Amino acid sequence: MLIMKTLKLFSLTLLATMVASTAFSQNVERTLVKSFNLKGKQVVVMDVDGNVEVKEWNGDIMRIQMSIELTNGSNSMLKSLIQARRYNLISAVDGEALKINMPSMEKQVKIRGKELNEKISYTVFAPADVQVKLTNESSASALEDSNSSSLK
Repeated sequence: MLIMKTLKLFSLTLLATMVASTAFSQNVERTLVKSFNLKGKQVVVMDVDGNVEVKEWNGDIMRIQMSIELTNGSNSMLKSLIQARRYNLISAVDGEALKINMPSMEKQVKIRGKELNEKISYTVFAPADVQVKLTNESSASALEDSNSSSLK
């Protein structure tokens, strides 16, 4: 009887430890979408860090889909960062172009003394007559449609 109780207690402890370790080591991911009025501009400059994929679409606005992944955070932490507007894309007219960036990413977030590990990728849905340029060409992977000018 004592052996069964000990075995049951050991099994429950082992199970609780396994659940806790996977809960803290999971990657947390969310997708956010934001639309932009192009204000008549034919050129958009994406000034962001991360992979950027450009796709053509039939809309007259530009839509950006962001995939945000935290490799050392929790769901509630990511939700708090979103509510604090950390991942807020902003646009501003810059000469003949519309510049899009995320100034809140300039600050590094630390949790319990460790830097938060954020991985952000962007899918830009742009009208056919809009050229999307990237300031960080090393992280870009743009697609081109055969019936449009270069989107890169």
